[in-house]
Amino acid sequence: MDSGATPRISIAFALLLLLCAGACSSGEPPARGEQRFADLAAFRAQDHRDAARPRVIVIGLDGASWDYIDPQIAAGHLPNLARLQREGAWGRLRSVDTHYTPPAWTTMFTARLPAKTGVYSFGSWDAQAHAFRMVSSRDVAVPAVWDVASAAGLRVAAVGVPVTYPAHPIEGVMVGGLETPKNHGPHLDFRPAAGRFPPSAPSERSFAPPASTVLEDEHNVLFAFFLDAQDDGVTRYDRVELHVVAKGPGPPERRTLGHYHFALGEFSPWVRVRVDRGDRRDDAFVRVQFEAPHGDFGFRVSPAFFRIDEPFTSPRALAGELERHFGYYLPHEFLSMDLVPTAARDGVAHARWFLARESWDLFVFVFGETDNAHHLAGFADSVLPVYAAIDAFLGELMDGLDPHTTLAVVSDHGFGAFRESVDLNQFLASLGLLRWSRPGVIDHENSVVFHQMWQLYFEPRLLTADELSRRGVEVRSGETPRQALIRFLTDAARAIRAPDGRVLPIELEALPADAVQPAPDMAVKSYPDGVSVEFWNVQHPSHEIVTPLADADRWKHARDGIVAFYGAQVKPGDLGTLPIQDVGATVLDLLGLPLADGLDGRPIAGLLEGSAARRPLARVGEYPPRAPLADEGTHEGPEFEEALRALGYVED
Repeated sequence: MDSGATPRISIAFALLLLLCAGACSSGEPPARGEQRFADLAAFRAQDHRDAARPRVIVIGLDGASWDYIDPQIAAGHLPNLARLQREGAWGRLRSVDTHYTPPAWTTMFTARLPAKTGVYSFGSWDAQAHAFRMVSSRDVAVPAVWDVASAAGLRVAAVGVPVTYPAHPIEGVMVGGLETPKNHGPHLDFRPAAGRFPPSAPSERSFAPPASTVLEDEHNVLFAFFLDAQDDGVTRYDRVELHVVAKGPGPPERRTLGHYHFALGEFSPWVRVRVDRGDRRDDAFVRVQFEAPHGDFGFRVSPAFFRIDEPFTSPRALAGELERHFGYYLPHEFLSMDLVPTAARDGVAHARWFLARESWDLFVFVFGETDNAHHLAGFADSVLPVYAAIDAFLGELMDGLDPHTTLAVVSDHGFGAFRESVDLNQFLASLGLLRWSRPGVIDHENSVVFHQMWQLYFEPRLLTADELSRRGVEVRSGETPRQALIRFLTDAARAIRAPDGRVLPIELEALPADAVQPAPDMAVKSYPDGVSVEFWNVQHPSHEIVTPLADADRWKHARDGIVAFYGAQVKPGDLGTLPIQDVGATVLDLLGLPLADGLDGRPIAGLLEGSAARRPLARVGEYPPRAPLADEGTHEGPEFEEALRALGYVED
């Protein structure tokens, strides 16, 4: 740091303190003043960095809910989340209407609602091609908190945040999260290999004669030694030493892909194997698990993932650094339940590594494993190890927090158990506004409107008074066909009935005329408790509008997530229910950065105490645009439905 640096206090702040001296001495806290700057560059010119500058760490837990966490706290399982509630400020975080990952996180970190960000769901609809394309960072129309902080000269890390692929340059590092193409390899079908022998003896000591097994597929041979690492006089295998050798000519040592050591019954580190990729042979990575023997040793293998050659990091060279340090780095991926706790522990290791790189002014890291676990297991006991790993990490953060750093723990939405599902496309078909080309496949050219991912899309060619009249929609005097259709759908959705006659009102809302394009025409705003509007309408093909949900399908996104703050300047207490866009505005304010006039969020009232609560609020007209994206990537990624299937939102 420059030895001539001065403390971060502006002339305006000093004047404000003088003006409010009387109020302060009388015990009445002064009203927060306000500073205005023509642009962020002017604000930056006023700023002087020093060791006491404010810093913020944001830890995101995708899909986390107090409805799950509170009972675990009561049972003593999550001591650090309990401490966060006890010593910090916490509340429920009310997500956006379409409370799915991309729009929710984007709204949180831009402090703007979807009509201003341009991110409405997982994809945008191409009306000409009658197809969806996956959302990406290219679609985000406004800067996020890390862009604003970067423009102000602060050092920033944004790791694993959804809708940050492709990564773009900031003053620090960015690593893409959800939606980063993964290039899945084939499922590897290993089988016992007769007549093959290990290339060498195990390197670890075993207190009982080692057991072994050999497995192979088309390109690889796995030699596994099972070792007894405990000198207790009892033969109890508890360690695995794995040697992986590629098939082919030459001695085994020249074909060795790696040696790995891990506990029996747990998944291994990422294991390098060989696979076919089109017309060439390539490396891929899997995790393997050997279970304690009941006769033979049980064996499981995860899907294979190719090396990522996409621009998912900024700077670009960071991808190689991650691979060298961790052996392989996997951006958020929807995994089977037996792998999710391992992935959460990996996430903790990644977060520690990034935190140790430098003293960040703003550090944002999102764990996707909590959402993954709830989708698969609801609130079952198998979810707890995922939270336990993250809870321990939060304890480390709180223990090491300096007086100038604020920790925020947030989620984009919650989870809940639902009883019934409403299929809006079946409802639209019952009104004569949607037609099917075959079961589960929408005839877009002959459908006035269709629903997907809590969004409704109109077919422009069919928005005429004559066509709507033929479909039973009256266009009243003074209405445009579009206005008439919006009115008709709004009224009709409020009267949806269950088979037993109960009204299950679904609230629909038209998007504002100035919404960032391409935008849906309407969106689902709300629905009754215990009722879920079907997200992907071909997931549960049915001829019914309202259907009961089976146990395996009842766990879905609930709107309320979590928010908590911890730090020396945080006033402990219950914050109530807060809108999700307030998180971004609060982060900017905690960093002392100005708030743009166009933000929908505002700093959380009553969050801070002491001098921090009296610091004047800084404002600016608008932020500069973010830096250009990195290279566009080597391919377009998977088809939209395939991508949603990989994320766990579409089932076969």
